[in-house]
Amino acid sequence: MSRLIQECTEQLRKLATESQSARLPSVDALAECWRVGRSTVQAVLATAREQGWIETRRGSGIWASGALPAAAVRSTRRGAAELADLLAGEIRSGSYAVGQDLPSPKALSRKHDLSPATVRKALRSLETRSLVERRGRSWRVGGMARPRTGVRPVLLCLGAPGADGRLRIESDPEWDFWREIQSEAVRSGLEPRLVPWRGQLPEMDDAVVGSVVSNWHMMDSRPLLDQLLRGRRPAAVWVANYEILPGAAYGLARTLWFHDLANGRGAGRTMAEYIGRLPHRHVAWIGPFQGAPWARNRLQGLRESLDPRIRLDVHAGNWTSEWDVQAHVLGDPAVLGKVGWTGDASERDRLARPLVEAVTRDRCLEVFGSHLHEALEGGATLWIAASDLVARWVLHWLRAHGREVPRDLALASFDDTRDASLLDLTSLRFGVQEMARSMIRQVLSAPREPRRLSSYPSHVFERASTAPVP
Repeated sequence: MSRLIQECTEQLRKLATESQSARLPSVDALAECWRVGRSTVQAVLATAREQGWIETRRGSGIWASGALPAAAVRSTRRGAAELADLLAGEIRSGSYAVGQDLPSPKALSRKHDLSPATVRKALRSLETRSLVERRGRSWRVGGMARPRTGVRPVLLCLGAPGADGRLRIESDPEWDFWREIQSEAVRSGLEPRLVPWRGQLPEMDDAVVGSVVSNWHMMDSRPLLDQLLRGRRPAAVWVANYEILPGAAYGLARTLWFHDLANGRGAGRTMAEYIGRLPHRHVAWIGPFQGAPWARNRLQGLRESLDPRIRLDVHAGNWTSEWDVQAHVLGDPAVLGKVGWTGDASERDRLARPLVEAVTRDRCLEVFGSHLHEALEGGATLWIAASDLVARWVLHWLRAHGREVPRDLALASFDDTRDASLLDLTSLRFGVQEMARSMIRQVLSAPREPRRLSSYPSHVFERASTAPVP
């Protein structure tokens, strides 16, 4: 043993004796202290280990003999299973799109404090469940296996039928929803097939992998859900009306999953948070459709979360929707006579719609106008309309009464439809794309556990209607 190593060994022994149960300095720290190279320190440590008076372990450091803490016992099997379940949940929720690369095993290892071997084991587990696919050194979210027939897998898009016999799609939220569903289905290698439900499902051949359902415009969606359960194909359901969907009856169904986009109280809470950042301290709720659960929930969420220092006046009606008035307008001969159409009834209805909507607005405002007068006299500086449709009516009424937005008062709404963009209206936008992605993932992966109602975040898209007047 060289004299230098012998001197360093004696210094290390002294440190070990004085430190007792404390951790000894690192290799770099010892090298700097002794003014020697790392190789000299490593030689000293090797001699000390052979003599049995120090212990070392990678990641734990250098310790006097008997003081090295016990290594944390990590169950690779349990860690891999837990990571696989976590990643599966993220995939099914839509955090990763079909075909998207997952983070590398090394990145996942650092993020979850697991060894790369454990991460790879978790990914292999997901591969056996057809949730991920290996592509060289990377892993990506997998798609549904092709049906045995070799044809393109089909996704049924089920909803209420319209007057023209096709799927009934009328509002902006519906258009956005079905557009995103079809786009996500195509990206996932599926053929989306729009099917109006008239009491009987189409034949479920081998090509059909599952369904996406909207219960908009359905008086009772239970027969459809019952048929889907008997068909044993996965189905994701957009709950557009809580009152006509007995969700509790299907709480344990393992092939049905329910999704809420815009009906819960979360929208009102998000709007309350936004209002809290504005200078207004007197707010008016404008809601002619408080007979509908979505409107009641939005108002309740707003009430629960609004800063108590902000005064909230409620001006509400008990209609369920504009159809409470529009259905009568559509059959009014005096209204339809203005169109002058004598051909096919469905074509007449399409041409009459702009006129019918204008008459409906005016008739609704005749009845609800007294509430708007009360809101105006109340002095609220910010009006919150229950929907963009209501906001459009409000803007028409205010202009007719010599008021302008935002010069005289600010206005915000919900749904972020085309009207909101055209009218420069601040409106709350819902996560349609996130919901569509999640629904397609559920159909593709068919999770075994029953799922509760899934909700999605929303955010306020600010425009000129709430901008401060210079």
